[in-house]
Amino acid sequence: MQGEKHMLRVHKRIDVTTAAPKLGDGIEMAVTLTLPDPSAMPDRPVAIFACPGGGYSRHYFMMRFEGHEGYDEAEWQARHGLIHVAIDHVGVGESSIPDLSSIDFQTMAATHDACVRQVAASLRDGTAAEGFPGLPSLFLVGMGQSMGGGVSILTQGRFATFDAIAPFGVSAIHTALPQRDKAAFEHGMRRFDKVASGEVTSHLDHDHEGVDYVYPFHWEDVPADILEEDMKGGYPIRQTAPIFGSLTIPHCAVRMMLPGVFAEDAARVAVPVLVGDGERDTCPEPYREPSAYSTSRDVSLFIVPRMAHMHNFASTRAILWQRLNDWSRMVAAAEDGLH
Repeated sequence: MQGEKHMLRVHKRIDVTTAAPKLGDGIEMAVTLTLPDPSAMPDRPVAIFACPGGGYSRHYFMMRFEGHEGYDEAEWQARHGLIHVAIDHVGVGESSIPDLSSIDFQTMAATHDACVRQVAASLRDGTAAEGFPGLPSLFLVGMGQSMGGGVSILTQGRFATFDAIAPFGVSAIHTALPQRDKAAFEHGMRRFDKVASGEVTSHLDHDHEGVDYVYPFHWEDVPADILEEDMKGGYPIRQTAPIFGSLTIPHCAVRMMLPGVFAEDAARVAVPVLVGDGERDTCPEPYREPSAYSTSRDVSLFIVPRMAHMHNFASTRAILWQRLNDWSRMVAAAEDGLH
């Protein structure tokens, strides 16, 4: 545990073996809790359970760069009164890395649900960190970036884990990577024909030729040294990875780019939803997104200017962090008003 003024940061490993028996024994997920000063928390305490995109680890939410300030979202949320829990999926970052081809959507959802429920139970009963109070009325927000947003949709649709979800940088209709012109975009879309037919089952076998990843991922004002730190090891197949990156991605993640892949799960989501996108992002028609959550009575859309797909690198990142914080407090308070 590391203390920084009144903020606590706690690293844990959560055993989720029983949620995915086919993966074998000793399956664990790495999590980092960033805890606020209890006096700064709202009347209805809120925990954001954040999971990263493909090729990234949970440290994406805790980035630090020499000579630059303000890239640690978890710290920002804690200093603004919310609990932040960053999670590596099974097969990602510092979590257990089983056979990546054995991880399917159900496995990702089941292990994520099991991890969140255990961490939430420790926060509610006061065992999450020494000296941190129990929070029996804790409100759970499932937030995910890109692939992590897809996992949040899958988990909520299948297990109703959260009180609200915030899928960022992912489409519940058809996730698509923006390109610099129409011809390049159409080339990128055609690559997924082999994924749909089953010929390609992993990003490792996928054709990345002719696809620009810098343009969709990073706005032009991202500092050059930060861009280099993210891209120098290769992407999406990393040969080396910074701490906020992951050398591994579950093979099934490539299917998240197919049309309608999240449709059934999104339609089962009955809790409030905040769809968050950058001005240049992977939702081709963002204003259609609320229609995918046809069971929810509370769906919001927020688009951030001068932000590309990897939101936390953007100069405008704090705008999105503030909206997530405000929205989470609002929907938590609104639920209290219904009871």
